Amino acid sequence: MARDVAAVYVDDSAIRVLAMGGRRPRQWASAPLDAGMVKEGYIVDEEGVARKTRDVLASAGIGSRRVIAGISGINCLFRYITLPELPRNLLSEAVTREASRAFGVPTDELYISWQDLPSKPGETLVYVVGASRATVDGIIRTLRKAGLNPYMMDIAPVATCRAAAETNALIVDLQSATLDIVVKMDGLPEVVRSVSVPRADSASANLQTVRQELQRAVTFYNSSHPDTPIADSIPILVGGMLASEPDLWPELLGRAERRIDAVAPPVDEAQGLLPAEYLVPIGLALKESQGKGTTPYARINFNALPPAYQPKPRPLSDLLYPPVLIAGVACLMLGGYYLMNEVNQTRRLADEATLTSELALSLGSQLSGDKQSLEAEQASLSVEADAKESRTAELDARFRSYDTIKDAVNGDLGEIHKTPASVDLQAVNHTINVIVVSGWSDTEASAFGYARQLRSSGRFSHVVITEMSLTEVETWFTIVLFKD
Repeated sequence: MARDVAAVYVDDSAIRVLAMGGRRPRQWASAPLDAGMVKEGYIVDEEGVARKTRDVLASAGIGSRRVIAGISGINCLFRYITLPELPRNLLSEAVTREASRAFGVPTDELYISWQDLPSKPGETLVYVVGASRATVDGIIRTLRKAGLNPYMMDIAPVATCRAAAETNALIVDLQSATLDIVVKMDGLPEVVRSVSVPRADSASANLQTVRQELQRAVTFYNSSHPDTPIADSIPILVGGMLASEPDLWPELLGRAERRIDAVAPPVDEAQGLLPAEYLVPIGLALKESQGKGTTPYARINFNALPPAYQPKPRPLSDLLYPPVLIAGVACLMLGGYYLMNEVNQTRRLADEATLTSELALSLGSQLSGDKQSLEAEQASLSVEADAKESRTAELDARFRSYDTIKDAVNGDLGEIHKTPASVDLQAVNHTINVIVVSGWSDTEASAFGYARQLRSSGRFSHVVITEMSLTEVETWFTIVLFKD
């Protein structure tokens, strides 16, 4: 019988809890939160949310104190980064350093979680998530106030990706105050968009926002993968409020005629449970069962709980204390027995003294040989350590050689990303001396204003708008930046 796993997810509008044994849902419940108790994933009223968490767990009949926690994807950053092939002991530091540059946010404001993926020879491909420290610290404090012990954590859209059994899909999870969109390709969350939406009791109120964000996610993916855009056969899978309103599904279709269905998580049926409404808790619970005899429905499965919060293993001394104590008592008893028989054994020990001396001489000769062998092995290990130190120095030099180019590129990207509120970027292609920037704006004037802003920065020798097109709601543009 599979051990039960309990999951807790708190978003801006509700608390959802779920207990599963393997892939079988056992208990579940949800409770709404008053407006303002949680804002963009950050828990404002920790005492109130802790109290409601205790209540909803009690109503579901979930008695486990060990839980897997989920946090909102709002204020989280997602990236794929590529590094040179590195020794395992250097990878963590390299990922943290490169993630700070890719995110453009100091690492002391984020908790960094990552997982390396299969990649080309000589490279290391890593999926990295940066979660706001304030958001993570808040959920941990709140769950502890509720008497819970979170031992694992995940980000909501990553858990949602795991809760969909299909390998390739456009996943839309609309709750009353939040929206998660995931472009899942080959089991990986290639594009993630997590945003707040106006609090509403029906999906129709935020349907236009869902459609725009879905189109932006598809456009961004296609621009990043021009040779393999999203095929028309890739379905749209809906969850949350949209799952129970199929009349609204056709509004999500663009020019492509895609199949639209409610998300069908890879769990057993349970009477009364609507799985599409519990996508995040299901994805959290599957963290334990995935990789233990079940199909891996998503390739990303790291523990986002910061190491400082992870349960500490019991000290080895605690495990050894009982057997050592028993052994000590046994030794004392044995010593007493030998002491009682010491007089009778004295004569026999005297006869064995000569043999013992000869044995000591033999052992001394053997130890001398062993010492010479160990000294030779030590010298060999010293040579190997010197080689590894040389390799480490070579890698450090390589990293330093990248710094000059990366600093210049990061400076350019920092200026490019200072967009006005009315301008959104679709893609930036930086080739050292030529940068191609594409995106959209509310008006044609906004696009020209953004181009003037780039020209006035002084970083680029020429700024040219090479393409501009108008749609019913947006102005698409392409700007080419030249550097001396």
